[in-house]
Amino acid sequence: MNLAVIVLEVGMDGLPRYVMMNAVSRSIADLTRDDYLGKTALEIYGGAMGERALAKQLEVVHARKEITYEITMPKVQRTFHLRTTMKPIFGADGRLTHLIGSSMDVTSERELDTALELAKIAKEKAEEAGRIKERFLANMSHEIRTPMNGILGMSELLLESELDEQQVVFANTIHNSADSLLEIINDILDFSTIQAQRVSLRDEPFSLNGMVREIGDLLWARAAYKGIDLRIDYPETEPQNFVGDVNKLRQVLLNLIGNAIKFTEEGHITLGVLFDPSNQNYPLCITVSDTGIGIDDSRKDTIFSAFEQVDSTATREVEGTGLGLAITQALVELMGGAVRVDSALGDGTTFSVLLDLPISEQAIGSPAPENAITSDNSLGSLAEPQQSVDAEFGEAFGILDGLKILVAEDNKTNQLVVKKMLKLTGANLHFVSNGLQAFEAYKSGEWDLILMDLSMPVLGGLEATRLIRNYEKETQYPECRIIALTANAQPSDAEACLSAGMNSFMTKPFRKAELLAQVQA
Repeated sequence: MNLAVIVLEVGMDGLPRYVMMNAVSRSIADLTRDDYLGKTALEIYGGAMGERALAKQLEVVHARKEITYEITMPKVQRTFHLRTTMKPIFGADGRLTHLIGSSMDVTSERELDTALELAKIAKEKAEEAGRIKERFLANMSHEIRTPMNGILGMSELLLESELDEQQVVFANTIHNSADSLLEIINDILDFSTIQAQRVSLRDEPFSLNGMVREIGDLLWARAAYKGIDLRIDYPETEPQNFVGDVNKLRQVLLNLIGNAIKFTEEGHITLGVLFDPSNQNYPLCITVSDTGIGIDDSRKDTIFSAFEQVDSTATREVEGTGLGLAITQALVELMGGAVRVDSALGDGTTFSVLLDLPISEQAIGSPAPENAITSDNSLGSLAEPQQSVDAEFGEAFGILDGLKILVAEDNKTNQLVVKKMLKLTGANLHFVSNGLQAFEAYKSGEWDLILMDLSMPVLGGLEATRLIRNYEKETQYPECRIIALTANAQPSDAEACLSAGMNSFMTKPFRKAELLAQVQA
């Protein structure tokens, strides 16, 4: 756009008055010569704009030097933003006689700045909404998992006591129902974490063959309970070791096989692995095939959607959140792969996980699962033979004899769970209800181990751990082992615990065997 030019004469009273406006300036201001001649900016424009323009012109008069400023000119159809440079003109005697101003239309620039600012504000609001959602889910997870630990822990202890046949049925029902509820909670947390884009990959060499057979060992009892044959088809000629996130892939396969067991009443389920180097996109194909109810063609496009179930009828027999396949697809896509389904109603289903994972030359054992949320929390106990009450007590009796354990836990029920689970081990337990008490107790005694909750009044577990670690450095005390025993189940919680100086992380609800394994580690 051409420059708008104005000339003002500075009278004896020191007020600049307009004596010339070029065509561009008159067009922007929508003025005729009679409208501006001999008038000040305040007299021409009035209001805030007139006051600002006159103030800037007087600033040039008083400073006797050039300045640049911006003026906003509201118009009916559009608001103009003008960047004006005002220059003083002096006569032969040195007296200031005129001001000459040139203005550039920077409306588009200002509109872009405004749009960028609005976009920034919208982004910040969206991020804050995401953080609020994450905090809400974390808080809800904690509030739900804390009483769940009491239900599962006490029902497990109840099953170890002397019960008659009917009482065993009742206690098992409580325990299994709590397990099912925990599975739903885990699904919701997994899905929410993925939606918040808080999931990252940890690629490392692993044994795919070892991991596949580990899953088979884990799920065979669950399949056998329904009379289903669980098969592994992993030819020896196929590569055994790959580089990838073994825990994410394990969760994907647990979800798919768990679904297959749910929807298969007879026949078999096969977990197969094939590697085709000629396939440039997805050389690795892992399939989960079943002889179950199959999927109607009309449902195939929606089964990977959140809260959609394979069987969504009012008379469906299999319960669930409908999040398992949505989580599966999201995790596979995060790994750069794809999930395909091939099924016919009444004729079984095959899910194919297609990946492009580098082959590893190292023979790596499949690492144990991370202590994080998985899609199933009851499989381990199903795969183990049932032991008698005496044998269970006998295994734990005296194994921690003399071990001094400080337990920081504000929930009385969870204190009771830990106390009863470790009752026969011979450990000396001392309970405190907040992190400050834990710190003070640590300084006044000698402890072999601390079980530390995260969310406690007065002082949380992370802050208490930092105080303890700093105290150890200052006094050159040997480091005491600290295990997080918490209902905070997000992966970021585990990272926060390790960063604070804890040695291990254990999520509520926990089983007696898990607690004993952690304490003995």
